[in-house]
Order: sequence, then C-alpha cells, then structure tokens
Amino acid sequence: MKKTENMKYLKAYEKIRDLILSGKKLPGTRLVLADLEAELQIGRGALREALLRLDRSGLVRNIPYKGAVVASPPKQKEIEYIYKMRADIEVELALVAMERMDDSDFTELENIYGEMVKLKSTNEGFFALDRQFHLYIAEKSDMSHLYSVLEKLLEFIEMFLSLYQYKSNDCVRFNEEHAQIVSALREKNAEVLAEVLSANIRGGLGLVGEAYDRIRCSTE
Repeated sequence: MKKTENMKYLKAYEKIRDLILSGKKLPGTRLVLADLEAELQIGRGALREALLRLDRSGLVRNIPYKGAVVASPPKQKEIEYIYKMRADIEVELALVAMERMDDSDFTELENIYGEMVKLKSTNEGFFALDRQFHLYIAEKSDMSHLYSVLEKLLEFIEMFLSLYQYKSNDCVRFNEEHAQIVSALREKNAEVLAEVLSANIRGGLGLVGEAYDRIRCSTE
C-alpha cells in the first residue's frame, strides 16, 4: 500500500472508530460505504480497508447479506475479565514508563489532564480523553506489543461506557485520581503509582457495574 493510500486508510479507520467509541454509531448500526463516503468525505477504497481492520479489532462485524455493522459491547462477565487484564498490563507499563518519562512528557500529560478538568460530565468526550491519558503513559514504556494489547482493551471498555449516562461527580473523582497518578509518576513513587492507578481502573469497572444494574432494573 502506497504511503498516501495508507494515510487515507488510517484516517478512515480513526474516524469510524471514534464514531463508534463516542456512541454516535450505536451497536447494530449498518456501516454503508456510500453513507460513510458522504459523511466523512473519504474514498470507498480507504473506507473498505478501514472496515476490514475494524472487523479484526472486534468493533465491527461483517454479517452475510447485511454487510458491516457496529458490534455489540462486551457482556458483563467478559468486560470484568477485560478490566482485570487491563489492570495487570497497564500498571506494569506505567511502572516502566515512570523511569523513562521526562519534563516534556509530563507537560504533555498535564495538558491532557487539563482538558479533562474542563469537562463537567462524562458525555462531553471525557472517555476519549481518559483513553488518551492512559495510553500516553503506556506508550512511554516503549513496549509496543503490550501497548497494542492495552489499546484494544481500552477501546472495548470505551465502547461500553459511551452508551450510558453517569453521575456528574464521576469526572471530579477520576480527575482527582489522574492528578495523583501524574504526581506519583513525577516523584517516581512506584508504590503509590500502582495503588492509585489500580484504584482508578477499579473505579471504571464500578461504572460498568452500575450501568448493568440500571439495565437489569429497566427490564424487570
């Protein structure tokens, strides 16, 4: 694939992925090439390649006689396992990253954190910034294969979280924990970093549990 074609394909992939993760394309929504071409102003060749990659990632399913559709989010037991895997991988990557990060890295991380602080609710793009915050730290570990695994786990989590409403004070709580994470990284305090990061991840799982409880109540 030529460089220009590859860039178009990556742009298409990111745009469709973000539509799914933000909840703008709900589970079961058909992803029709003609519609996507008009909406995103990207050629069908790049869109077709992007949908194939999204199918491999699990965010999209290609169904016979129906075409590409947005996949359903993980079931509760499955997402609990995803969170456990995420915690194991992310804490280890953060501990490695801690020894490698410099002042410019902390400046960038604090910029992301600053954007999150401005938001008043989780439905203003909070989870996309949250993913960016956590992946920025993990990327600094320079362990690209584990980073790729973590990236996919976070996509599945965000796919679920973006479908539901949460309490207005959830942003405040998560941002307080993010501030503690940045502080522990700067101070190279491995014990505090592992503790606060694990608590932050468990908090996300708590939101998932609350969402499933609401779903069960609404169907009883």
